[in-house]
Order: sequence, then structure tokens, then C-alpha cells
Amino acid sequence: MTLDFKGALPEKVTMLELLLRDGLQHAPTAIPTEAKLWYAEHLVKAGYKIIEVTNFGHPRFLVQSRDAEEVLEKVHKLQIVQEKKPHLKCYAMTKRAFERAADMAQKGFPPNSVAFTISTEDLHGRRNSGRTRKEYMKEIPELVKIAQANGFEIDMAIACVYGSPCAGPVPIENTFELMDWGLDLGIRNFTPCDTTGESNPRRSYEYMAALVDRYGKYDNEIKFRVAHFHECRGMSLTNTLACIMGGARVIETSLGMGGGQPAFMVDGVPGKGSGPLYTNSWEVGNCSTEDCLVMLDEMGIDTGIDIDLILSLGRVFEWTMGRSLPVWTTKSGRPIKYPVEWNIPTNDLSYVPPYGPPQIYWADPSRYKPASREFIAKEFEGRELRWDPFEDKVK
Repeated sequence: MTLDFKGALPEKVTMLELLLRDGLQHAPTAIPTEAKLWYAEHLVKAGYKIIEVTNFGHPRFLVQSRDAEEVLEKVHKLQIVQEKKPHLKCYAMTKRAFERAADMAQKGFPPNSVAFTISTEDLHGRRNSGRTRKEYMKEIPELVKIAQANGFEIDMAIACVYGSPCAGPVPIENTFELMDWGLDLGIRNFTPCDTTGESNPRRSYEYMAALVDRYGKYDNEIKFRVAHFHECRGMSLTNTLACIMGGARVIETSLGMGGGQPAFMVDGVPGKGSGPLYTNSWEVGNCSTEDCLVMLDEMGIDTGIDIDLILSLGRVFEWTMGRSLPVWTTKSGRPIKYPVEWNIPTNDLSYVPPYGPPQIYWADPSRYKPASREFIAKEFEGRELRWDPFEDKVK
């Protein structure tokens, strides 16, 4: 038996970065606006054409997005954003939240799209938004009108497509029902979500394949081929790959494996609305951007992203979060493709990679290379430099 693995893979996918919205909402300390802008700038520099920016939900419930208007406006003003014009996606759950997004559009700083989240089953829906499906479906037509009147797209994010932390496995027919209803309402963007890491690779493949079988004929009109998986049980990368093999072409991930259920408390103050935690939100999150990019690149799938820059951002993000994050490739780097100076010597301590306790540093073999005399001289051009401490080590 021969498995045509490569034949099941696309040549390229589109990456969507969740960091600024979903990726930060689990953080137990408030992330400064300036930090969000810094990451937004560098994500666009890295090649991202779609990034989540913020959530217009009430700051009492979503403390990390209490600067929503400021972040969206200042992201618009970033020079690289004005040049590259990436798609800026936001979230909102209520009429008031959509009105806040509309106000930003009227001021000249519009989101390109605003998503709301509806669950495939009512136990989670009540936990997440305080509404059952039928109750929320009464409100959504007004949200669609606000989006259409203010020139931004609306996205139906469907929670618990692959399973619910409150009710267990959910039949795919529940997702069909919501998407069919949304299409009749005029919604054209859908994001099927593995909200709390309930899926497995087989289900991820079969569910996406079922969506493609049912809605693939509308590919020129709607968007639904999205892989959005959470890391709770060690399967987010395999779920993402299985979903791609099933037909997903937009891959949502977060730098540093961030995100998930909003933090129980921020800056020591208990939050409102988090409720009992599904899992330890400090240890789980969205599928890691860094690891996913390296995996896809190793498999020959083009992402259009500067992966080395993203690995560097992931390392910086550990400083922002104040801890080592559960991402592999920021520590181990990318697999090497040729002999490198870093790993050839066997008895020279100067080549020992600088990682280990108490601070977890990293080593990227493909880039860890001793500097030449010429390189150092160029770096210190015009400045006095004593060479003697390391003269014999600079070749």
C-alpha cells in the first residue's frame, strides 16, 4: 500500500496570527498597548497578511482588550501597515461591541472584519456568552446590519465544532445548521474552531472534509477552510495538519502558544465572567505559531512568512510574558540543512550552546556561528576595542 502523502498537501497556505487578541487574553498581567503595537509591526514585517488585533467586548470581562480602540487606531497608523495593508480582524459579541467597531470605522480606522462566536451546543454557549443558540440567533441579524452599514465584513466563529468541554463530542450537523443559517443571513466568512482542544487528528480531518464536501462548491463566494486548534492534550499540530489534509487553507495560530480561556485574574484582580476554568489556562493555548511554521516549511508548504524572524519574535515574547513558553522551535531552532560550525567540535567549551537554568536560553544551530575578525571590526568601526581577551578565538 502506497500513501500519497504529498498529494494530500497544498502547495501553500495563508497564516493568520491570533496573538494580539486571542493570544493574550489568558495572560495574568496586563500587556501594555506599546507592546501590542510592537508585535503588530513585526508580524506584518514577517509577512502576515491577516492578523487579529483586538476584542471590543466589555473590558470587565476581557481585561487585555481594554485598550481596543487605541490599539486599532495606532495599528492603522503604523507605517508598515499603511504600506502593506494587512487584513485587520477584530472580535465582538454584542450589539454594543459591534457599535464600538462601527465608531472606529466612522473615525477612519475600520476593522476589515469583525467576528462573533456562537457555540455548536447550548451548555458551552451559556458559559461563553450567556446565551443558548436560539437566544443568540435572535441578536445576530442586527450585528450583520451594523457590519454591512459600516463597510466591514462579518465572520461567524463557530465554537466547539469538534467537541465541547461541557458536553463532549458534538455532531457535525450542528455546524451545518449554523452555517446554513448564516449563509441565508448573508454571512460569508466562517471560522470552525476547536475551542478548548477537544479534537483529535481523525476527527479534524473528517470534519473539515465534510465541510468541503458540503460547501466546497461555494469556494468563490465564502470562506470556511480554516484550521483553528488549541493545545491542551498534545495534538494541536497533528490536528492542524490533519485539517489541512482535509481541505483547510487558512491556518490560525498564536505566537508563544498563547491564548485560550480569558485569565481568571489580571494583575491580581479576579476577573468577571471567566467561570470555572476548563483547563489550566496558564499552561495551554492556541497551536504554536513557531512550531507550526517550522513544520509546514519542513513539509514544503509555502506560508509566505519569514520564519527566522518569527522565531526571534517568539524568543522576545518570552520576555514579555516573563517566563519560558511551551514552544519547541524557539529553543531548538530549525532542523539544519548543511554542516554548521556550531555542532562539529567535540572538545571546545566555547562551542557549548548558551541555554540551561536558571534562564532558559536558546540555540539555533543554523545561525549560531562564531563571528569573524572582519565582522567584529565592522561592528566596532570608529571605536577603540581591546582584542587581547579573545584574540586567539577570532579567526
